[in-house]
Amino acid sequence: MPRLNLRQGLDRDVYAVIAKLEETNGGPFKSAWKAYDAIKHSNSHLSRSKRRPLEDSIERVLEFRKDELDDDDDDSDAAIEEAEERMLPMKTEDERFLLNRQMTKHWNTIRNTPKTTDGQPDTKKRKLHEDGAERSGTESVAATTPKTNGNKDGEESAQKPKKASRPSRFDVEQPQAIIGLGGMADVEKELTDHLLYSLKPLESWTQPTWEPSDGVLLTGPVGVGKRTLIRKVAADHSLPIVSIAHCLNETDRLDKSLTEAFDEAMRLAPSIVLLEDVHFYLVKPGSSAHNEQHHRIVMALEKQRKRMAQESQPGSWVCIIGTCPTTEDIAPAAFPHGVFSDEIKVKIPDLAAREDIFRVRLENRNLHDDVDLHELARTTHGHVGDDIRRVIVRALRLASARQRGSQQSLADLQEEKDDDDDDMADGDQPSDLCATMEDFRQVIKTFVPSLRKEGFTVIPSVSWDQVGAMKAARKQLQISIIGPIKNPDLYETWGLNRPGGVILWGPPGCGKTLVAQAVANEAQASFILINGPELLNKYVGESERAVRELFQRARSSKPCILFFDEMDSLVPRRSGGSSDAGVRVVNALLTELDGVQDRSGVYVIGTTNRPDMIDPAMLRPGRLSVRIMVDLPTEDERVDILHTIYRNRHSAQAEDHRSRIEKVARDRRCKNFSGADLMGLHQKAAEHGLMRTTVEQGRYPEAQQASKIKAEVTEEDWEYALKNSKPSVTDHESYRKLARELGRDA
Repeated sequence: MPRLNLRQGLDRDVYAVIAKLEETNGGPFKSAWKAYDAIKHSNSHLSRSKRRPLEDSIERVLEFRKDELDDDDDDSDAAIEEAEERMLPMKTEDERFLLNRQMTKHWNTIRNTPKTTDGQPDTKKRKLHEDGAERSGTESVAATTPKTNGNKDGEESAQKPKKASRPSRFDVEQPQAIIGLGGMADVEKELTDHLLYSLKPLESWTQPTWEPSDGVLLTGPVGVGKRTLIRKVAADHSLPIVSIAHCLNETDRLDKSLTEAFDEAMRLAPSIVLLEDVHFYLVKPGSSAHNEQHHRIVMALEKQRKRMAQESQPGSWVCIIGTCPTTEDIAPAAFPHGVFSDEIKVKIPDLAAREDIFRVRLENRNLHDDVDLHELARTTHGHVGDDIRRVIVRALRLASARQRGSQQSLADLQEEKDDDDDDMADGDQPSDLCATMEDFRQVIKTFVPSLRKEGFTVIPSVSWDQVGAMKAARKQLQISIIGPIKNPDLYETWGLNRPGGVILWGPPGCGKTLVAQAVANEAQASFILINGPELLNKYVGESERAVRELFQRARSSKPCILFFDEMDSLVPRRSGGSSDAGVRVVNALLTELDGVQDRSGVYVIGTTNRPDMIDPAMLRPGRLSVRIMVDLPTEDERVDILHTIYRNRHSAQAEDHRSRIEKVARDRRCKNFSGADLMGLHQKAAEHGLMRTTVEQGRYPEAQQASKIKAEVTEEDWEYALKNSKPSVTDHESYRKLARELGRDA
């Protein structure tokens, strides 16, 4: 077969650009579409070329480059001259007169064109005349072509070079065995059962009683392990995977690329057709990101699904599996009755699942005896599988740097690329590497899990020891929130399996937010903090969308506590003066709280100063029915609160000053002080004590001496604070009146 020549100007330009890109990438391109993507993302003028001519030229150039690599062993001058000759746009004698021949060959045709009776050319007869001339010309050429009489070499030389075949856009993978996948036993079993039923049914299941499933969609947050789960199940049951994500990037060849991919999947059946990141390709109509290409993709996939159902034979079934974070943005035509018929939710790992992930990941690592897997799982709340992997890698790297005597800081370690994380996570560790619990603590302290960037917040560090008084509120919250989370079976036995909602209300500064944080800390549940105005959006449908996504995230990480601060600004009364956005948010929240969708494991805590401004429908039984008033503290409660504040800030002196603190708290000038007012009282007393000691010394002490100074708040400091403090709540009687109207125990 004769070798290819690059005589066109586009081919020579593509040759120069590809040669330069191959030097940058460190090797030749393995496929034409990879070279096409590289050119499109480069600064070359070819990035603006049309797709079809550019792809054809790339295929010719890659074939030419392949021939060049085969000739690298022959360094003779003849080979070099031959390559240069192939690159030059030389023209033969016949090629120079080609234009003249093309013009003159039509002279006799035009002159001898048959005419009609009116003297006009007969176009039909002319067309037949031309076709006959072409056929006769072809036959004459064939007759004058020299025959080779069975000479094989002559036949090959007479053949024209065939056009290089277009590379396929789909990838075929035979996954290797994965040692273990922690914390996903239930989901793995559900996916395995689905695949075995769809791809390898029992012999007793015969048509028409058995039908293969259309497809399954795995949903869950990014990094939770959806792709790893699919590859593990496929490896365990020897199922090849055909990935079609690149096929959907085609514009002109979408149907053809998908047909080739599904044909390959049916040839390898039983097999899996994998579509990752479904939400990028099957976009819901009406959204800002939707375009005509997304509609074509939905129709093309549905067409392939129907074709596969008709052409597949028993024993050669194919299952379509997709992955995405949520089904909210997916086109309704694709789910649940289109391409994907079932959904499997991969939840955020809870405490037991995180401990299992640590156990699997650290199974073959050299660890110090002080490493406690349960403690690691407890301190990594909100971490998904990929977050835990990165924590382990960085802890091992920190231990390695310490043992080498390196002074590399943890901040430098965290700026390294995740590709390095993968290499170290999968590679063998030195035999003398031993990570300690302190290494893990340092990494976890500064590590930000991926879910924290999506609205999840870290579990508050506020405990009940830091909250003074509040005994009645704590008792009610123990029954309504903490108990169902810690002992769900006990509550289900008593028929209390429906999650409740709680409204904490009362004067400002009485510790409502502090109480909610202490509840989340004791329950050790996922915690999402929402400020009321964050969900409001002026665009139609966006506020409701934000509410749905909020509860969807909560359901994927249950048990979860949704904490709404200043709830009266989010769900005001639906009266004539309410805005359209506010009314829509109230309706969306009512729909979620009613439990039309499963709300088990999702608990709602709201705080407000004015419960009378909240829409009454939000407060009926089954929604936010538990109302707890956090009132101004009594005299005994002020003693407890002030002592708690002092103990949290002066732990070594709290008991010694108990009598002094009690005297201050019972002072008549502290009447109607809220918890925030008592906090401010201590702040002013401590500031006065600081100024007093610096005045006595005449200057600020040195850093070494500051730690040795005994910071003691004296009676003089407390007296100064009492003289300069006033209660912040002036209309406390109005709250008590409102409590009587609403019913304090309601």
